[in-house]
Amino acid sequence: MITNDGDRPIRLVSAQHPHSQFRTPEMKVDQEIAPGTEEKVTLPVRFTESPGVILENPFLILLFRDGADWRLLARVRVTAGTRGEPLAGARSVRAAGSFDLRLADGSVPARVAENEGGP
Repeated sequence: MITNDGDRPIRLVSAQHPHSQFRTPEMKVDQEIAPGTEEKVTLPVRFTESPGVILENPFLILLFRDGADWRLLARVRVTAGTRGEPLAGARSVRAAGSFDLRLADGSVPARVAENEGGP
């Protein structure tokens, strides 16, 4: 979920997971995120690890455009579940809580959207 806490729209151009063991090629998204709204972005991923394997550094790279192109890199930890399915750990992102998305002419504050029904 990407939340735009700013006062102007931002455009998500593309997203990818470039890690060799947790991979999504660059996917064109071209989605505007209006101020005060949030958008869900879902990516297909290639992941063929055995249960219990932990990948420490599969980055998510988001490309935004606001006059210039800006990349947001998020490092995640992914564990292979009991059936080998990817389980991404949200603890580190939730611990951070918020961050500033730096754009060509300033920053846009962003925050983690907590899911009331989630873990």
